[in-house]
Amino acid sequence: MIHTLLAIAGTIAAPWVAPATELRQVAPDRGAKAWVAPAVPSEKTRAIVLLHGLYLHPVRPAKATQPFFRDWQQPNSVLVKTLAKDFDVFAFGYAQIASVDDTARTPGLRDAVAKIRKAGYTEIVLVGHSAGGVISRLFVEENPDAGVTKVIAVASPFTGVKMATLELGYRKVQAPFVESLTPEARTIATKANNLALGKDVEFACVVCKLKRLETDGLVSTRSQWSEDLQQLGVPAVLAQVSHTDAMDTAATAKTILELANGKITRWSAEEVDAARKVLFREPGLLRR
Repeated sequence: MIHTLLAIAGTIAAPWVAPATELRQVAPDRGAKAWVAPAVPSEKTRAIVLLHGLYLHPVRPAKATQPFFRDWQQPNSVLVKTLAKDFDVFAFGYAQIASVDDTARTPGLRDAVAKIRKAGYTEIVLVGHSAGGVISRLFVEENPDAGVTKVIAVASPFTGVKMATLELGYRKVQAPFVESLTPEARTIATKANNLALGKDVEFACVVCKLKRLETDGLVSTRSQWSEDLQQLGVPAVLAQVSHTDAMDTAATAKTILELANGKITRWSAEEVDAARKVLFREPGLLRR
């Protein structure tokens, strides 16, 4: 009897554990601690939330189980200082123990956006670098009423990245996150996703590209501005910068600020076609 119960228990999947998350305000700087809405509302009514992408922890894998923040999410970074001119800036950190799809569904991100909205911000912009852009897109697709008004995805692998297929540089604890970024995993996830990117959320792709190459050194330009986003008329802005430097340059920071401040409208087929010629060097109208 005991052996039967143990066998049954072994077939039951362990409950899903949401990745740990943390929200910090970095402009004005509130210190390296979880954000608590101040008693007096901010003078600014617009907020930007920065989401980082994959960061491997091969030496200290336990770090992947806790929220962390990149240098460009810190108060003194070029990006934060640039955005702080017109926005209050927040940094969102998260553990990387689940797929990007499950990470987008984590209560932590949903609660973070809800707290910012409750604090009185009428505009909430998600700026996601690399996998952070994929997570941002998935979040607004599944939570169209959360309060996010705009998404800016920078060098994001919407159709995956080949480097994720290499079983090198990461430990088992990060495998679900890394493997969810393979081209095969993103294709399967996209086909299974019945939620369209609504037009109520402004969306733009900052496509990073190295000269004479169709990649930023890690993610191809076609993955950063995927076919389905083109079909939706999502605009793309070119940035001549590598994947690893994208969030650290003054030029990219300026581009992100301009997109955050401006009205982002969906492109016509002709506008998409013109951009394809620049990014992919190919002729022919995009058919819808």
